[in-house]
Amino acid sequence: MCGRYGFIRSPEELRQQWGRLRIVGDFPPSYNRAPGQIHPVVRQAPDLSLELVPMRWGFLPGWSTRTHIRPINARVETVATQPLFRQAFRARRALVPADWYFEWPSVAEARDKYPMLLRPKDHRILAFAGIWDQRTTAEGTAEETFAILTVPALPALQHIHDRMPLVLDRHHWPIWWHPHARRAHLESCFQPANIPWESVAVSPRVNRTRYDGPEAILPWDGVKPS
Repeated sequence: MCGRYGFIRSPEELRQQWGRLRIVGDFPPSYNRAPGQIHPVVRQAPDLSLELVPMRWGFLPGWSTRTHIRPINARVETVATQPLFRQAFRARRALVPADWYFEWPSVAEARDKYPMLLRPKDHRILAFAGIWDQRTTAEGTAEETFAILTVPALPALQHIHDRMPLVLDRHHWPIWWHPHARRAHLESCFQPANIPWESVAVSPRVNRTRYDGPEAILPWDGVKPS
C-alpha cells in the first residue's frame, strides 16, 4: 500500500523532467506527505494539456454523500469494477509525483512498527498512478480528491510489504492519458516500472505526520526517540 510519501522538487524541476505542465497553485516541499493533506497532482485538462493542481489525498467521488469514507489507495485488481472508483478510473486518471514513499514492515511479535523509506537508486521523480474526482462541499466550494493505485510488490520489495504504489513507466503515459482508453487498453500499465530500488530504515518519528523535514529521510541509528 502507500500511506505516506515525500515530494520535495519544485514545480519547475518537475516540468523540466516531465515536459510542459501548466502549474496551478503553490506547492511547498514536503518530506512526509500524509492523507487528508493537499498535495500536487498531474492531470489532463479539457484541452488535453497537462496541469499540476492541488488535491486532497483521500478519494471521494462527486456523487457520494458518505464524506467520512475517503480511501487513500485503490487496488488495480478492482479499480475498474468497484463502484466507488470505476467512473474516475474510466475518465479521471492522474499521476502523483513523488521522490520516495514510506512503508511499515510487519515484524512478528513486534509491538512497534518502524518505517522504511523506499526510493529509486537513481533518485528519479516517480510517477504514481492515481485517480481523482471533484465534488461540491456543503459550503458550496469545489473539492478535488485523489487516491493512489497499488499493485503487488516487486519481488525485490516483497520482504518489506506485499503491495506498493503503481509506478508508471514513461512509455505507458500516452495510453494513461488517452481520453478513450478502457480497461483492456490500460492493463499494460498495471505492471510497475522495473527500476532499481533502495531502502533505508528511518526514524520512528516519521510515524507522526508533523515530522516533516530533511531529518525524516536520514538513516535511523536505532535509538528510540524519547
